[in-house]
Amino acid sequence: MKEMIFPLPDGRKLLIRPEALEKMRKYRQLQKKDTEAGGILIGRILFESNDFIIDNVSEPMFSDIRKRAYFKRKPAAHQAYFDTEWAASDGRCFYLGEWHTHPETIPHPSIVDMTDWNRIMNLSFESDYLFFVIVGTQGTKVWGADRDNERIIELRGEKNYE
Repeated sequence: MKEMIFPLPDGRKLLIRPEALEKMRKYRQLQKKDTEAGGILIGRILFESNDFIIDNVSEPMFSDIRKRAYFKRKPAAHQAYFDTEWAASDGRCFYLGEWHTHPETIPHPSIVDMTDWNRIMNLSFESDYLFFVIVGTQGTKVWGADRDNERIIELRGEKNYE
């Protein structure tokens, strides 16, 4: 699988590495019984360019609430996963956003998604941008939250669909 690259409105770029994409895609809801899955996006902000790279994602945890058309991430287990990754990277990785699946071919954010993204965007983080990924059964879409301008926009990149 190829990485996904997205230009941001301010000239920077977001790159999602193939390994992170594969971890998310393995939870696609291909069967009627499959429930939504999700986690956090973990990556780097390049010093030279301020570009973003998503290297890794957390996977669904036992404590998460998973239903056919609903996912609620419980923070403690995902925070523990992030803390382990952070220590292994000598403090060089960051929380860059959230991901989850939808039981639709090409995903679209629900009102619940948008409300949650706006809530997350207003929390305190290291980065001025956050990202939200939704994995559908055939396509993956990405949104960027510009925290300075309080705007969430769909990102269009080199490869939005599998």
